Amino acid sequence: MATLEKIRSKSVLLFVIIIVALLAFILGDFLTSGRTYFGDGTTIAKAGSAKVDYNEYQNRINQISEQQRDSRQAPDNDELSQQVLQQLLFEKLLENEYKELGIVVTDKELSEALTGANPHPAAQQFIYTLSQQLGLPAPSGAAVFDAINNPAKYGLPAEAGDQLKALWAQQEKAVEQAMLQEKFGRLVGNLFTANELDAQNLFNDVATTRHISYAAKDLSSVPDTDVKVEDADLRQAWQEERSRYRIYEPLRSIDYIMVTIEPSQADRLAGQQAVEKALMTLNSQEGTAAVAADSKFVVNTSSFTRSQITDNKLKQFIDSASVGKAAVVQSNGDTYTLAKLLGVTNEIDSINLTMIGRADNGSLDSVLAKIAGGAKFADVVDNETVQGQDSVWTALAGPGVPAKIKESLTNAEIGKPFVFTDTVSGQAVTTLYRVNKRHSAVPYYEVALIDYTVDPSQETLDKLNGDLRTFVSNNSSAEDFAKNAAEAGYTVRSAAVAASSPHIANAKDSRSVVKWVMDAKKGQVMPVFQDNKQSYLLTLVVKGIYDGDYLPYDADLIAEQVKAKAMADKKADKLIGQYAGKAKDVAGYAKLMGVEAKTGDAMFNSPMLAGIGFGESALQGAVAAAQKGKVTGPLQGNNSVVVFVVTGDEKSGREFSFEEYANQFNRSMNAGAYRLQRMESLFPLLLGKDEVKNNSLNFIQAFGE
Repeated sequence: MATLEKIRSKSVLLFVIIIVALLAFILGDFLTSGRTYFGDGTTIAKAGSAKVDYNEYQNRINQISEQQRDSRQAPDNDELSQQVLQQLLFEKLLENEYKELGIVVTDKELSEALTGANPHPAAQQFIYTLSQQLGLPAPSGAAVFDAINNPAKYGLPAEAGDQLKALWAQQEKAVEQAMLQEKFGRLVGNLFTANELDAQNLFNDVATTRHISYAAKDLSSVPDTDVKVEDADLRQAWQEERSRYRIYEPLRSIDYIMVTIEPSQADRLAGQQAVEKALMTLNSQEGTAAVAADSKFVVNTSSFTRSQITDNKLKQFIDSASVGKAAVVQSNGDTYTLAKLLGVTNEIDSINLTMIGRADNGSLDSVLAKIAGGAKFADVVDNETVQGQDSVWTALAGPGVPAKIKESLTNAEIGKPFVFTDTVSGQAVTTLYRVNKRHSAVPYYEVALIDYTVDPSQETLDKLNGDLRTFVSNNSSAEDFAKNAAEAGYTVRSAAVAASSPHIANAKDSRSVVKWVMDAKKGQVMPVFQDNKQSYLLTLVVKGIYDGDYLPYDADLIAEQVKAKAMADKKADKLIGQYAGKAKDVAGYAKLMGVEAKTGDAMFNSPMLAGIGFGESALQGAVAAAQKGKVTGPLQGNNSVVVFVVTGDEKSGREFSFEEYANQFNRSMNAGAYRLQRMESLFPLLLGKDEVKNNSLNFIQAFGE
């Protein structure tokens, strides 16, 4: 309940999204080493009182991997681990909150959600898919549940029932979690319901506009050299914004150099010459055997019509090339694509067919007689023994159609059915065909597309590696590392690293480097690391180690912004001291400041204050409280020192309506409550003063070990 009280009392959190990076790791060979890696049994991660067990984590990984098995783009294993652990920890924290609040899903609610007339949205796809697989006439959770418990009734083997029970249990848990989150969401949303004071305050903000005259002097007008920021100033600036610097697990700051491994100019010239030589060979010899022998040239041969070509350059090549001709059709950076026209044939693009077969591969003579006699497709196909497809378009040209079938369908009389038998995997397969329509023959182009990529030579790799190793050897301190990088031709970047970091910055497959960083001492420089794909070289130095609840005021990760805040405060103090009490009106202050007096409006439902700027909450509060006609200031704003006077108030003329403004309040709060329920916003509230404990790095070997 403590969390909900925090939410209610600090509604500003509705509009602040806090990104919390949690945990990630790669499972390595150490899983079978027999060593004990967990200090807390099989707990792989903790967030306060919430614990994630290794087996639970592994099951979730397996589920997601199975779902993504057919995905064209394989997920990053490190990032996937992070996401899984992040979600599991969040679910555990929520479960604790549910228990404290007494939120439950009853057996009756869960049963209705899965087997009722209107299944829960989280169960609908599951029920629909299983209903189809079971051959049910319509999707039905009740029927699926019956099939699980009585597999023989639906013609299923007993082991199928066991498998379905496991799937049902998994889905049941997912639906329960969805329903718990919905109940929690409604509870959170109802916390933000307008009372009389909320509605009245919103009306006041909307109904009143204050007109002001003001003079603003930019803080940037004070040179940095005119103010002296001392340690006490930095501490005070940090303290005023300390909540911004909360950390949820130990962090380390690094400076790093990342060198992309790419071809040198000599490599590129050699690659260009190799392509030119290959082009000469392709144009002087038949086929592609000459380049196919070189593994750097990747040859793919395919046939297509002109209309199937989407690449304009390839289309232009087809239009102008003669058989045997080769040319470069694409040159993109270090990648070349060559094309060679191997042949042109006239083939039928596609035909419309009726196809009928028997599940038992029996005789189709009787079916042929009926079709030839005018029987309709539906009259002879029962979808059990006799199956088929009617009036479907299918490709006839190309390498995917067996030669005998292609010949038969090409020469078949339109509208006359015939039975064709062919051997597939040593077994005779009989099919009844009827060609309903046949497109005219069109040119088919057989083209070899040959890709060539210029890779860095070993000499280039050795030089990049050697140069970076020399730099590391000559710059073994954090100060020298950063100071001498530019002269050596390197760019230094900074980053924060935690045990939860899936990799260093955007350097993929660098989890072992994360381990090295978390084990290193402050000021230690890492030897040169090269990834397995030979795409980059990496070195770094550990600048800071931070283990507390907050980054300290002098942490290198925040030192510049703390100093900027302290300098802004000192500049404001200087300007306020310079102008305070020196004039009697805004015009006088404007003259002293050397600026133009301006007028504007303060609308309290708007983030913009006159022409002064956005997010000037302190100044807006001062305008709201100021006495009309009385000069106020100079006051510090975000980027300036401001003097103002309220010259008038304007009422909208609208009457207060509790219902209208309560509804406006509720709409705005509901949007915030929705954002609050998202993991990145709610996790810090659920965690509170606790921290995340990450054991995942115990599974991997640090770089250099």
